Amino acid sequence: MAVILKKLARKTGKFIYFIILLICIAHSLPYAELYINESFATRWALFFYGKEDAEAMYDAFTDIDFSIMLLIAFPMYILTMKLIKKIRSK
Repeated sequence: MAVILKKLARKTGKFIYFIILLICIAHSLPYAELYINESFATRWALFFYGKEDAEAMYDAFTDIDFSIMLLIAFPMYILTMKLIKKIRSK
């Protein structure tokens, strides 16, 4: 039972660390409209939502922004986990 709780605590800690990392990355990025091309967001909105109104464009910018945050956060998370594992093994 103690082994299961220990494993669950580690997984929960890793998940919380990833969420905190994602929040830090999201906070450090500027507004999505500044670094996402509007024509790309328009094509995204037309492809996924089938329309080009303001709500679809807002959703497209949000989707693209979140995807970029995940693309930054996953490698950082993997690298920091490998670094922590290496440091703990010494």
